[in-house]
Amino acid sequence: MGAIVWLVVLIVVVIFHEQILSSDWLAIHVTFLGALTHSALVWSEYFANTLLKTKPKDNERQMQDVRSLIVGLGALLVFIGFPMDIWVMVLVGASLVVVVVLWHATYLLRKMKKALPGRFRIVIRYYITAALMLPVGATFGVLLAFGFGDEWRGRLMIAHMTFNLLGWIGLTVVGTLVTFWPTMIRARMDERSERLVKQALWPLLVGILIISGGALLGQTLISLLGVVVYAGGLIWWGRSLWKPIALKGIREFAPASVGAAMVWAIVGLTWIGVILATSSDWPEVTDRIVVMAPILAFGFALQILLGALSYLLPVLMGRSPQNVAVYQDGLNTWSTFRITVPNMCLLLYLLSVPDSIRIVVAFLGIFAIMTAIPIMMISVVRGLKHRRQQETEKGSSQQGLPPLTKWLNEPPGQSAEPSQPRTPDQTSKLDQSSTPDQATTPAQTTTSKESHE
Repeated sequence: MGAIVWLVVLIVVVIFHEQILSSDWLAIHVTFLGALTHSALVWSEYFANTLLKTKPKDNERQMQDVRSLIVGLGALLVFIGFPMDIWVMVLVGASLVVVVVLWHATYLLRKMKKALPGRFRIVIRYYITAALMLPVGATFGVLLAFGFGDEWRGRLMIAHMTFNLLGWIGLTVVGTLVTFWPTMIRARMDERSERLVKQALWPLLVGILIISGGALLGQTLISLLGVVVYAGGLIWWGRSLWKPIALKGIREFAPASVGAAMVWAIVGLTWIGVILATSSDWPEVTDRIVVMAPILAFGFALQILLGALSYLLPVLMGRSPQNVAVYQDGLNTWSTFRITVPNMCLLLYLLSVPDSIRIVVAFLGIFAIMTAIPIMMISVVRGLKHRRQQETEKGSSQQGLPPLTKWLNEPPGQSAEPSQPRTPDQTSKLDQSSTPDQATTPAQTTTSKESHE
């Protein structure tokens, strides 16, 4: 829910951008520091427990809620303090965020040490490493809020973006998609996945250090070299994403949204490289980075967030295959519109078009992508209603009183609870679950573990 709350705040910022101080800066940071940071904390813990085959205790769930609350408070202080030039408020807010993320990293490290050996422990190492990136990026962010000249502003901005975007968010996404991508597509994962993601970690880390080091030294060419190294790590890891697509294709909103986000991530990283290669000084770097920010916020961040939520909501809230299907049907509403229109609008927005057209295109794209919020709410209502109906029918059958329509339509000699025919989609899922090395959803793994216990 925390991510959805931040998305609602983002809508308010966009609608009333002329009345809000530093609205452009605020829109980008509400997306990354608000919605995406909250999701990174929650979902990395969720996937870590799944991959380590550990069941979180009640107090651990409570601590996760506390962490989410504190990081939300810290982000709110930053969002208020920066536009109003209250440096102390920014410092306090950033400190709260840093403390929570380090607390989160410590929790994951303890979990990993206590867990039995298993596959994909590298994913948890990605999460821990990503968490260690944010304190450094936040430090550069606080220095930016304090105020520096144009020369240092551009250099600190690159370092800030590198550790927070490529480090904190980027490493979290790479680690998660190793298992989550084939799960969304409902296909076998590439047998090389674990090996490739292990090999990619060092190029990604070295790339981050070179980019930020070059920026702090004032050497754009060194930073450009770091972008190349980081991109090389992404490409090396990204080869494992193709096999699931080749096997099943992309047929639902969730993987389509995440796939589009990854395309924009590549575009954004390439654009940063071009800026570093062609800018004459660091003030020019600052100006040009601001122009390409929508690629990262709306093209990458929002689409990967909405895609992940669209897949995970049914998995977490559904109580039966039929109930999950109700959620999924609702969340796939207007899929073509919600994928095509925002991406076309973003492309037009980045072209040299008149300001009047750019404003119209921006609002149309934001409207299209934000239809996900009411669609999610409607899907949740329908899913809960369907679940209550199932529970009512089950309760009636257990009392020996099957629903009247079932009883009337039941041929003589049949039991009161005939088995329901499987839909093609359910049959497909059962076939996949019997395949060796099949990627499973976190919920499926947890359910399997509980059943063995």
